[in-house]
Amino acid sequence: MYPPLSTIGQMGLASVLSIFSLHFAGVSSILGSINFMSSIKKVKFNFLKIMNISLFIWSVFVTTFLLILSLPVLASCLTMLLTDKLLGSSFFNSIGGGNPIMFQHLFWFFGHPEVYILILPAFGVVSYSVLVLAGKNKTFGPMGMLFAIFSIGLVGCLVWAHHMFVVGMDIDSRIYYMSATMIIAVPTGIKVYSWLLTISGFYLVFDSLFFWVVGFIFMFTMGGLTGLVLSNMVLDINLH
Repeated sequence: MYPPLSTIGQMGLASVLSIFSLHFAGVSSILGSINFMSSIKKVKFNFLKIMNISLFIWSVFVTTFLLILSLPVLASCLTMLLTDKLLGSSFFNSIGGGNPIMFQHLFWFFGHPEVYILILPAFGVVSYSVLVLAGKNKTFGPMGMLFAIFSIGLVGCLVWAHHMFVVGMDIDSRIYYMSATMIIAVPTGIKVYSWLLTISGFYLVFDSLFFWVVGFIFMFTMGGLTGLVLSNMVLDINLH
C-alpha cells in the first residue's frame, strides 16, 4: 500500500483486498472510539472532578479523539487509491495529472497520530502504576500531566510531514515541522519528570511492577531523545 515513489506498486487482487480490510478495521476503530468517547462524556465535569478522574481515562479520551480525527483521512486516501487501481482515476498518478506526494500527506496525517494512539493508553497505565508503587492518590502535578496529555494529542496532529523531509518541501514548511516536532518534547518531558517525582522517596520494592515502570521510563526516554535529534531536518536527511 505504501510503495516507494520509484515503483509502480502491486496491481493484483491481494493489494485490493488488503485495502478493503483496512477499511473495515478503520470502521471498527471509529465505532469503538465513539463508544469510549460517549461513555467518558457522560461524566458531569467540574474542576474538582477533572482533578480526580484517572489519567488513564483522559489518555483514552484523547486517543479516541485522535482515532476519530485521523481514520476518516486514511479512509479517503484508501478510497482514492482503490479508484486509481480499479477505475482508472489519477489521484496519485503523476502521468494522469495526479500528485503522488498527496498520498504521503494523507497517509502520514493518519500515520503519525497513530504513534500517539498507541502510546497514550500506555502513558495512562504508567501514570496509574506509579501511584500504586508510591502509595499516593495523585501524581506529582496532576494538572500539568493533564495538560501534557492534551498537548501531545493536539501537537501530534500537526507534525506529520517530518516523515517527508526528503520529498522536496520548501524550506519554510520544513522549518515549521522541525520546530513543531521539537515542541512535543516539552509535554512528554513533563510526564517523565512527574513520574519520577511521584515515585521518588518511596520504599523500594523490587517486584515486577517496579521493573516494568522503570524499564518503560528508561526505554521511552532513550527513544524520545533519538526522536528529538531526528527532528532536526538536516540531521534527519543525513542519518536516514
